[in-house]
Amino acid sequence: QQRIPFKNPKLNEITGGGPPCGKFTVIWGDKGSCKTTSCYELVAQAQEMGKVCIWVDFERSYSKEWAAIQGVKTEDLIVAPAFEDAESAMDTVISLLKTKAVDVVIIDSIQGMSPIGEQETKKGVEKSLADDTMALIAKKLSQFFRVSSFQVWESDCTFILIGQTRTELGGFIALDKLSGGHALEHWSAMTIHVRRGAKDGWPHIMVKEEGEEKAHKQYIGFDMVARVDKSKVGPDEGKNAHIQFLYGKGLENEG
Repeated sequence: QQRIPFKNPKLNEITGGGPPCGKFTVIWGDKGSCKTTSCYELVAQAQEMGKVCIWVDFERSYSKEWAAIQGVKTEDLIVAPAFEDAESAMDTVISLLKTKAVDVVIIDSIQGMSPIGEQETKKGVEKSLADDTMALIAKKLSQFFRVSSFQVWESDCTFILIGQTRTELGGFIALDKLSGGHALEHWSAMTIHVRRGAKDGWPHIMVKEEGEEKAHKQYIGFDMVARVDKSKVGPDEGKNAHIQFLYGKGLENEG
């Protein structure tokens, strides 16, 4: 199984060498947990392999400067224009897959996709935010997977979907969940959950201000924890990796 390796050796260890080609991979977690940074690094690795990459920026959060710091050749990365609706983006991606024009697709993010049914009725009348549009994204994703899965496989494309955490109450505790419906869980060949670890593992320096008796911690990053929730392509599920993230630099990629 060909893969696009992560830059980070610990991520490669728990994923068996990175996301597989010809299949869908989901990377999900809270805001600021290194989902996008990990994907920037992945794009940089793919470009070194001569792969053509496209970034579908539903979040309108693509940063050319931060991508460049992570090694992305930004002039070679295709950043998709702002799509008005999810269907237009999906149709464009499917067309690119059919012509084998791209090797890596990054969707940022699943929750940023807005189907036409959220915006207007079948008669083209603009909907109110009070209208019930629950589960429309899940339905459209299910349709997209069915239509595009053959093209993803035939073109040997590495297809990455970034997902945001949804918090649900389970009994008396809050549980982190990935929204997007059962189709997302079914079609994902690998699902990776990333989060920030406990603060006692965050990188820091000791700083003593003028007039202070004792030095205090100044955090210069955080501990990113990555876990493989699901893998149809190996290795075993449930493996964790602790990786330090440094502000202004990115992930520590030493062995």
